[in-house]
Amino acid sequence: MTIPRLGFSFLYFAPRLSEVHHRWFGRLAHHGYAGAEIPVVGATEPELAGIRGALAKEGLAATAVGFATKDANPLHADPAVRRAAVEHLGQLAEKAAVLGAEVLAGPMHSAYGHFSEDPPTADEWARCIEVLRAAGERAARCGVKLAIEPLNRFECYFLNTAAACDALVRAIEHPAVCGVMDTHHSHIEEGDVAAAITASARTLGHVQLSENHRGTPGTGQVDFARVLKALWGIDYRGWLVVEAFSRQDAAFGSALRIWRELDRGPEEVLAAGKRLLALWPGARAKPDGGRL
Repeated sequence: MTIPRLGFSFLYFAPRLSEVHHRWFGRLAHHGYAGAEIPVVGATEPELAGIRGALAKEGLAATAVGFATKDANPLHADPAVRRAAVEHLGQLAEKAAVLGAEVLAGPMHSAYGHFSEDPPTADEWARCIEVLRAAGERAARCGVKLAIEPLNRFECYFLNTAAACDALVRAIEHPAVCGVMDTHHSHIEEGDVAAAITASARTLGHVQLSENHRGTPGTGQVDFARVLKALWGIDYRGWLVVEAFSRQDAAFGSALRIWRELDRGPEEVLAAGKRLLALWPGARAKPDGGRL
């Protein structure tokens, strides 16, 4: 079995990229990454086309990351807002396609940062299924798969655990919709992350490797060796995306409640990727599309 492709989330730098960030694509190539995970909310098609070209010059692929918004909330009781959610997610999938990305990952199940102050309801569950099934159909026409990410309880009330994500993806029952495991959120919500991975084998399609404190992976409490062994055990073949956050963009860092520097700079975080891949069982094999 080959090692999954290694990606790096550019949310580390900013929620929207400009040409000033393109220079880091070369550093990804230097550190052995196969691709970059690019934020697409707010990005224009010319910006994304420029990013695709800059990635191609370094021999890199792309995945995309996006989220649902308050004005396009899949859970909303108003059908017009749910239609807006389908349109919003469909547009994000189109932007992912401009990048050449086959995966659009993120918390697309509910408006990010919005709380009802109650547990999720059966009606919200049904609305989410309806919206994501329709959005999955839009995404499929673009050649993109929607990867739905559960978040911890402090960022989301609707979808917190791998089991809930697995149940949602099964209920949506669309080939263009899969689940995400983000090890930061799962470290908070799961009793046994490895067991959660095994139980989600059928629906898990994307993985983000993120530390409990959101800094450089390998400097905190997440047992990445056990996580990767569990993924190997289910024959996982999707991306492994290193995800860390910073105050490189101060306003974005504050929005994510990042109040201090969590690393010693981008090079330190980028270097963590090879160390993580070395933990993959059978890591001497060449990654699928990677450079190690």
